[in-house]
Amino acid sequence: MAHEPTTVEFSSKTARSEEWEQWEALMSQTYVPLTIDSFHPERPFYGRVTTTPLAAPEEFSLTTVAGSNQEFRRSKTQVARTSDEFLLASIHFGGEACLTQGGRSAHLAPGDMVFYDTSKPYNWASSSEFEQVVVQVPIRLLRERPGLGRLELPTAVTVPAASAAGVVAGFFCNLARIHQESPDQADVLARNALDLFGSAVLLTARERPIDTPADSLSREHVMTYLRDHYTDPDLTVDEVAHACHISRRTLFRIFDDTSGSLNTTVRRMRVRHAKILLARDRARPPAVVAFDAGFASERHFYRVFHQETGMTPGEYRQTHIG
Repeated sequence: MAHEPTTVEFSSKTARSEEWEQWEALMSQTYVPLTIDSFHPERPFYGRVTTTPLAAPEEFSLTTVAGSNQEFRRSKTQVARTSDEFLLASIHFGGEACLTQGGRSAHLAPGDMVFYDTSKPYNWASSSEFEQVVVQVPIRLLRERPGLGRLELPTAVTVPAASAAGVVAGFFCNLARIHQESPDQADVLARNALDLFGSAVLLTARERPIDTPADSLSREHVMTYLRDHYTDPDLTVDEVAHACHISRRTLFRIFDDTSGSLNTTVRRMRVRHAKILLARDRARPPAVVAFDAGFASERHFYRVFHQETGMTPGEYRQTHIG
């Protein structure tokens, strides 16, 4: 008989509270022992986790977690004190985040997925509100699957929704949703969950080679530069490469071997900034918002903004100003 999902939620006016400690304890119990830090201890926080019981292999779990104003850290000490080893896949569908593990960093936007290994330290940071589906599988079960016995696990590698492995990410997001509506049907689908998870790991390892630590450092350098200069409408690939002391070829490689991935990163930064400006000041004309966010023209701004949000700037402003 299928079981209903259970949800636990905490919130408080500041991160320095009893609720924060209870939330940290719950996260350690749900996944593995870890520490949660606040980006802004004096600001409000909330956390919510929904556990979805499935008729799946032993210790295979599916959860949905959401929150704000927090950073998750798993230290070497916490790893040493834990005997169980899991591979987690987080499928991000709200906000943006960054996972760092093994000298690599994966930057996630809605729809992206990332794997991480609890037998090694990691850091998960999201300074804004976030929501994600998390799949947790014992590594020993994965090692029994064909092709995964000695495979280097593809941790801290961004898996886009449009990739082959991203199709599996969509399956788990839908599985969590279906379980809330029809647990019995979800249990039928979950019978293939482990095979699908293993396939996603294998596809990611084959199609998206793991960056070297040097590439990871270069990417972090580039991301720092972009955060400081993305509002410049004249920003070019050559300028970024020169400022970060790397070649165009290296720049494209650390952004998935395409200029499009780099352009997508900058575009999303600009759209995110434009959303803040639109919500903050109703009197600011869209043309000014476009320029202040780094777009070269108002027409380009409207087209990109609609592609990213499904709304025009005016529609977004109307729905995000009280």
